[in-house]
Amino acid sequence: MRPCMPDALPVMGKVPGVEGAYISCGHNCWGILWGPVSGLSMAELMMEGRSRSVDLSSFDPSRYMSQSAGKRGRKKGLSEVGEQW
Repeated sequence: MRPCMPDALPVMGKVPGVEGAYISCGHNCWGILWGPVSGLSMAELMMEGRSRSVDLSSFDPSRYMSQSAGKRGRKKGLSEVGEQW
């Protein structure tokens, strides 16, 4: 098993709807080789607000968000029943 996303691209960027949260994962077997540039680009994003070394737009975590983005948790009918984890 390798950490691979369905579209075979890593997920790198700001986590939508969670202030101050960032993610960098899903690099498949290339994670150890892409570690230095992943770390650099994520550090740039966190410190400067954007990555200068790598265009992260293809790796945006929001590509997996549904139309109900920002509506976390589960519902039973109209009642909130908590987080999914």
